[in-house]
Amino acid sequence: MVVLSACAPLPPNADGSAPAAAPNAASATTTLVGPPVPAGPPGETRIVVGGSGGYHVTLKLVPPSQVCDSDAFADGVRYGYALTWNRLIMEQARDSGAKTPPKRKFDASSLQSHEDQYKIQWNGNERTNACAADGYLIGRIVGTHQASVDLHGGKVAS
Repeated sequence: MVVLSACAPLPPNADGSAPAAAPNAASATTTLVGPPVPAGPPGETRIVVGGSGGYHVTLKLVPPSQVCDSDAFADGVRYGYALTWNRLIMEQARDSGAKTPPKRKFDASSLQSHEDQYKIQWNGNERTNACAADGYLIGRIVGTHQASVDLHGGKVAS
């Protein structure tokens, strides 16, 4: 858990003692379970894919430097990852002749395409939402790639 604070220290109390720490709303509602999670590389983002009622996974990714809309990137990653994962899982089940559907499949209701929200919008010759549109597209590509890597044990399928 990362706690951000002001850069300047609080002034001492009138009696010279250190001031009491201000209550933190996040600490009042957050319960840590298990050991703290080590910090990842600079810029690492954690993106939860899938709904709470079905299969879900938390991805730890560093967005490419050209991503300037992290929310659009995360939406693209979620959709690209889940869609690709489900497709690859179903292909594996079909190829192996499995009689029952795979259990590690994302719930279809948790797959939400945001194509309409992030489609390119033009104002004359300029894109008015370039940051969001590009972030979503890059996220879909990263999510698609990561699903393939994860499903094949860290190796990209050929």
